[in-house]
Amino acid sequence: MIDVNLHPAGVPVCDRWLSLPDELWLSILSLLPHGDLCRVLQVCSRLHTLATDHSLWRNLRIENSNLTDRWLLCVGRRHPRSLCLYSCSGLSLSSCGLEMFFTLCRDFLKELKVTSCTGPCLHGDQMLPLIGQLCHHVTSVDMSWSGATDIGVKALSDCCPGLRLKSVVLNGCHVTDDPLIKLVTWHKETLCRLEVFGCQFLTPSCLQTAYEMCPGLKHLNIGQVPKVNPHSLTVMTSQLKRLISLNLTGLHVVTDAAVDTLLQNCVELQSLVFSSCPGVTDLALHSIRKYTPCIRSLDVSGCKAVTDAGVQSLALGCRRLQQLDVSSTGTGNRGVTLLANYCSRYLHTVKLSFCRITLENILKLCRCCKRLKVLHLYGCASLPAEREIREVNTTVKVYPLPSLTHQHLHTPGQIHTAY
Repeated sequence: MIDVNLHPAGVPVCDRWLSLPDELWLSILSLLPHGDLCRVLQVCSRLHTLATDHSLWRNLRIENSNLTDRWLLCVGRRHPRSLCLYSCSGLSLSSCGLEMFFTLCRDFLKELKVTSCTGPCLHGDQMLPLIGQLCHHVTSVDMSWSGATDIGVKALSDCCPGLRLKSVVLNGCHVTDDPLIKLVTWHKETLCRLEVFGCQFLTPSCLQTAYEMCPGLKHLNIGQVPKVNPHSLTVMTSQLKRLISLNLTGLHVVTDAAVDTLLQNCVELQSLVFSSCPGVTDLALHSIRKYTPCIRSLDVSGCKAVTDAGVQSLALGCRRLQQLDVSSTGTGNRGVTLLANYCSRYLHTVKLSFCRITLENILKLCRCCKRLKVLHLYGCASLPAEREIREVNTTVKVYPLPSLTHQHLHTPGQIHTAY
């Protein structure tokens, strides 16, 4: 009887697999979730060596996973450079396990992002003090929607002397003025990104102090901070002349005049978010064309006064535009046609949800913009069928995905798979 586990030459199948070149194995292992890599480590000495290669553990992103002390210990021993935990559960984690993790990777960890996670040990007020005490090489911290309060934020200034942060992201956290000012004061020489989206307790005076202390800020997010007033915007404009990206979502004090002043002073801006700013109209888009023609990303979704006239200014003057969100605006067929004609070289993301666009113009946009990867059409009456999209652009992903029912409307008598 022939042993099916042997190669015709008598070499065991497992040995043949293990004899593959390291480069090929590393390519295969790079496709595995890191939870599975921890299991691969236990198979044999050969796979243990391969699965512990530093390239596999340098940058970790874990989503929707149940974390344990054992897993965290395994990861800590691999000395990751960056760790992102998104929507994970830490109900099985202990404070000792968390401290051991930070102790193991204290000399290596530079970036930490823990957002939208559950469990007491993944709460911002538990994580931030450990970072402040143990991780003096960390330069970027993101604790968005972690429940962090003044207690945790204060730990980023009451920290080891060597800690100097370049990026602090506290979106949705319950922080007040004094701890934030203290944090900014401590890290003012290195801080280039500050995000406090939705931090409802911050006052204009606190933000103004931050602007004055950190004139080198390049990325700022103060969207949905309800107490922002016109004067604090004026101070921001006069102090932060090196801004590259700015998010002012939902601020009623943002007007066309304020945008014009901002753009005249902050000429390096490449990414702007004015989503749901009722004071933003076509005039703001005219100013963008005039002062920042090299802008890469713009979001004016929910700005009802933006129309095809404003989109025309963008299309004719901002030819390097890569991402555009005009959802829930007055943008129509004319605006989309102009985008297809003049911005086709670089556009890769366009969001047109709840705009009145015909099927013909949607397909024209897909046809002309060869780099288009993402197209949002939620709430649009005319949606192309999957077949129609693929005929003009094989790479774009349209949301919502074409439904079987709608495809029948355009291709009667044919059966399509809905996905």
